[in-house]
Amino acid sequence: MPSRRSIARRLTTPAVVALVLGGVLTSCGDDADEATATGDARSEQVEAAAQEAGLDDDVAEFLGLLARGETATYRIRFPGPAEGTELVIDNRPPDRRVEVIADGTTTEVRLVTDGQALTCTPGTEGGDLTCERTDAVVEPPGVFRASALDELSDSLGARADDYSFEIETLTVAGVEARCLVTRLRSGRESSELGSSGTICASPEGAVLLVDQGSDRLEATEYGTDVAEDAFARPDGTEDDTGS
Repeated sequence: MPSRRSIARRLTTPAVVALVLGGVLTSCGDDADEATATGDARSEQVEAAAQEAGLDDDVAEFLGLLARGETATYRIRFPGPAEGTELVIDNRPPDRRVEVIADGTTTEVRLVTDGQALTCTPGTEGGDLTCERTDAVVEPPGVFRASALDELSDSLGARADDYSFEIETLTVAGVEARCLVTRLRSGRESSELGSSGTICASPEGAVLLVDQGSDRLEATEYGTDVAEDAFARPDGTEDDTGS
C-alpha cells in the first residue's frame, strides 16, 4: 500500500486535489465559537475565489464545503500506511486528537487540548503512554488549509479546458458524501494528472475519500459524536511536563 506521503505527492494535481494526509505542523487553534465563525468566513472566501477562477457554482460550493472541515466536529477512521494500522481522528475545535493504532494497540497520540500541544508515546520497552509538550501539533489528516484551497481553485480553473468537473453523491463510511469528480475531456491526452479522480467530503466538510486510479484512501468510519473524554491526556496527568 502506498505511504501517506506518497499518496499526498501523487494527488497534488488538478485531477484531484492538494490533500496532505501526512502530518502538517500547525499552532494551536481558536475557541469553538470563534472556530465556527472562522469556518463560515473561510467557506465564503473560498467559494468566492473559486467563482473568480471561473469554476461553476456547484464546484465552488464544494470547495467552500472543504473549507469548513478545519472547524468541524467529527470522529473519523482511516486505514493506516501499513497493514494492520489505522488512524483515528477526533476533531472538536479547539481540541484535536490523532491516534495511530497498530494491531489494536495505540502506538502514538498527537493531542491539542487546553491550549497545549502534546505528543504521547510508549516507553522504549512499550507499556503505558507518556506525554510531552511540543510547540506544534499534527493537523488532522484531510484538513485543507486556506492556501491549499486557493491554489486548488486556481489550478482547476486553469485546467478547465482539459478536464470536466462534476459534483456527485456517493455513500462513504455510511455517510452521504458530496464528491468532486474530474474526468479528462475527449480528445485530450492523459498526462501525469491521470484520466480521472474523485474526492468526497462529509456534510461537515471532512474528507472521506480520495481516489486516483491505483491510489485510493477511504474512511472506514465517520460520525459527528465525539466522546467527552476524547481529549484527556493518555498518561492521566494534568501538568504539561509529562510523567
